[in-house]
Amino acid sequence: MTAAAAVRAARLRTFHALVATLAGSTPELRRDIDAVLRVVESEILPAEGLDAHGLARAARQILGLILPADRTPDIAVLDYRDRPFDPLWASAEMAHALAPVDGSDDVLLWVAGLQDQLLGRGRGARREAAYAAAVETLGGIAARLAGRRRVTVVVL
Repeated sequence: MTAAAAVRAARLRTFHALVATLAGSTPELRRDIDAVLRVVESEILPAEGLDAHGLARAARQILGLILPADRTPDIAVLDYRDRPFDPLWASAEMAHALAPVDGSDDVLLWVAGLQDQLLGRGRGARREAAYAAAVETLGGIAARLAGRRRVTVVVL
């Protein structure tokens, strides 16, 4: 398994776990979600995988199929693949990412590129501490910006 395939597999497992949690814990439903995601990952996607917005579109489609309309969250994307993460600007960037779903009571915020940027190829204590601090920062900002709605941060 190449490094890119391993990253895609890890993202697929994360997404599968999240969707299964949102949809309920029926074993048949979890198996069906897993089968759909594996087909999408292996046959439909190009070798480089989905970009952040493509993943959000796929998530909207899958969630729309398996969840009742009143339980389907809106999806926002915060993309750090092309720019560095900076805690000083993170609040403004998150507010900008959440702006399209401003009226929603339930939001999934996809944060793409943070793992690749801060963890890179090697795992070290310093890199893992920086990654944990960034995730904690984003979680705190999301809680502050959420107000009365629920914002679930998913770091890919």
